[in-house]
Amino acid sequence: MRNSLLNKLRERKNLQVALDFININDAIKVAKQAIEGGAEIIEDGTPLIKSAGIQGLLKLDEIANEKILLADTKTADAGDIEVEIAKRGNAKIMTVLGIMDDSTIESAVNKAKELDILVQADLINVKDTIQRAKELHDIGVDIIGFHVGLDVQKKRNITVASLKEEIKEISKFTIVSVAGGLNASNIKDLLDIPINIYVVGGAITRSNNPYEATKEIVNVINTSYK
Repeated sequence: MRNSLLNKLRERKNLQVALDFININDAIKVAKQAIEGGAEIIEDGTPLIKSAGIQGLLKLDEIANEKILLADTKTADAGDIEVEIAKRGNAKIMTVLGIMDDSTIESAVNKAKELDILVQADLINVKDTIQRAKELHDIGVDIIGFHVGLDVQKKRNITVASLKEEIKEISKFTIVSVAGGLNASNIKDLLDIPINIYVVGGAITRSNNPYEATKEIVNVINTSYK
């Protein structure tokens, strides 16, 4: 499953919808519309995992069908255990914090290979993103998540689009996911970079019509193939 999923992610640009809810029913409602609108990856956001746990993952898996379920665990310790949590919820991808000790990352990678799921490392708060991404890739991480957190965006007045050169460099040697304030408008500025996964949260989840918002973003992403 790991290799086929990696190939699937490499083949095209994918939209991931980040379900950063507390209530699982709210998440399911938006997830259904996002799936109908064309989202390929359904993310059980960190707040939702803390709130709804494995049962929340399983409920999202029930509606995901052939879509990819990602558990945004943002693991900081006990990597192998949190991989098992993601697996029990039928997630195909789990996340670790790239800033953490290599032993935690290695623990997650080894268990993920055993249980046949993927590991994504989140570069949030990493200072030297390119160097750390190379180290994480060497450890065996499958996906590098280039993430400018909401708090950092506000404090430093930067966006993912501001960091295109770093993203380009990382995309040369691994599958790349980008997140941080993305919407239909600013994704257009990133289509020239070999990004595999665009992570969108509020532009979909806080929309009055998540289906239409998702469809609009998918159409923008698909223009890169024309």
